[in-house]
Amino acid sequence: MNDRAPPQPITTRERETEDLMARGATDVARWAAPAILARQWDARAAMAAEWIQHGSRVLDVGCGAMVLGALLKSGCSYFPADVVERRPGAFVVDLNRQEFPSGDYDWVTFLGVLEYVHDLAWPLARAREAAPNLVVTYCTHLGGDIAVRRGMGWVNDLTLRQFEAALSKACWRIARTGVVKRGPTNIQLMYACGRAE
Repeated sequence: MNDRAPPQPITTRERETEDLMARGATDVARWAAPAILARQWDARAAMAAEWIQHGSRVLDVGCGAMVLGALLKSGCSYFPADVVERRPGAFVVDLNRQEFPSGDYDWVTFLGVLEYVHDLAWPLARAREAAPNLVVTYCTHLGGDIAVRRGMGWVNDLTLRQFEAALSKACWRIARTGVVKRGPTNIQLMYACGRAE
């Protein structure tokens, strides 16, 4: 991990994002670069870890620097997954190619991931098959210039209501919410969800 400043929207990334959207692809080269693992998201991982009980089996999809694994309560088992191998034995999956780790877990986490996924319905449904609980964050679109979102590399633009509707449609029941970060064009919210019966 490094002390790099948080990523900022950039014009070249805006164009690259538009290309990724046209192809339905993932920017694997971006996520393979070690510099992308900024420390700004450690607090988000700490917040998620607080919501996960002792002794849980946790699948962390889009694990990045794997900070969550170090912050989980005692007795937890941590299973990292990302589009590149973050450590030996980690799952390598691309949600945009409908790849998902096998296995059964107590929790699946998507922390700062779904903004980069073209079809949110698929991973939300697949997570429900893998675990009864979900911790997920999403930077909701508050309006304004879409170029800012594209400059961050985000390929979708759901409002708060649209994102919560996507959770509901995938049969997730929201049990808890919290604000991770508030910005001028979005609010990043964290949700703890359980399977809706």
